[in-house]
Amino acid sequence: MFSRFIIKKYYTLIENFISFSLFKIIDAVIPLIIIPYLLTVVGKTNYGIYAFGYAFTFYLINIIQYGFSLSAVRTIAINRDYPEKINKIYNRIFTTQFLLTLVVLAFFLLCINLIPIFQKNAVVFYFFGFILIGELLFPIWFFLGMEKMRFITLINLISKSSFAVLVFLFVTEESDYIYISLYHSLGFLFAGIIAQVFIIKNFNITFRFSSLEDIKLTLKEGLSSFLTLVTPTIYSNTSTFLVGVFGVPSYVGFMEIGTKISGAFTLLNKILTHVFFPHINRHQNAISKLRLLFIMFGILLSLTMFYTSEVLIQFWLKDESYEIIKIVKILSPSPFLLSVISAYGVNGLMIKS
Repeated sequence: MFSRFIIKKYYTLIENFISFSLFKIIDAVIPLIIIPYLLTVVGKTNYGIYAFGYAFTFYLINIIQYGFSLSAVRTIAINRDYPEKINKIYNRIFTTQFLLTLVVLAFFLLCINLIPIFQKNAVVFYFFGFILIGELLFPIWFFLGMEKMRFITLINLISKSSFAVLVFLFVTEESDYIYISLYHSLGFLFAGIIAQVFIIKNFNITFRFSSLEDIKLTLKEGLSSFLTLVTPTIYSNTSTFLVGVFGVPSYVGFMEIGTKISGAFTLLNKILTHVFFPHINRHQNAISKLRLLFIMFGILLSLTMFYTSEVLIQFWLKDESYEIIKIVKILSPSPFLLSVISAYGVNGLMIKS
């Protein structure tokens, strides 16, 4: 009887935890399946070119997201029982993201056409442009705020599976490396289109561009969230990008693989952060318990990452493992550092603000 009461009381939270866990596991696992195949078919150097392109594009993705997966989630979670307010919030955030996307795309095209290191592999970069459009169309912040995570898990599975299938079917020789970014981007774009159709049909959203004043207010409200979320990105992504600018392409691939493995170990932290964020905004008395949970898992995962990386990576990549093992051990503090950000920043100060 008691267990049924607990399940009923926390049904939404449990469902969201399972759904978002699957969402993040799909994000982590499918690239790990694809990587050994790509290293074999296109080689370390060509994979490094793709990795460098994605590292640069990932900065721009974060600008389009602008911390809305926290700031917008909080606003929607508080107002989700008021359809008119939700419609207005959606219009305000989407309009802001639309303008950010235009700015980012203009900057993106300028870089490709003016900077030699981008010009050299322009086709790879051009294909990555579709990811930026897909990022705009797939407002994950809306589903997180409405606590409808089952849908984003399904769409993410379709998106990432499409990427994997396209890679295994059409990347069959070394020269096909230029199309990896295209197949990666098509999955994002497809997911975004489905998400927009779903939102319009199921939430009765009527889109209208918001005013300039609303956009300024949205940017101001989201600034602290943006700075909070962009810090881990700078920590993990900049190393890959700088190696691409100053180093050898094959080492870019090693660095990118290392950050992906690090991302797999920080998976639990990301899941707990986003699942509990809307819940804690409505039940702030649970913050102290969650803080302890985050820190404990952070320490455990950092230690696990350091001491198991050698065995796991040698089993996974065999001959290509030596450099990656060193990178992963250097990045092993990541789970703990991110747990501190989640415990005291995202699910702490941001909720109290």
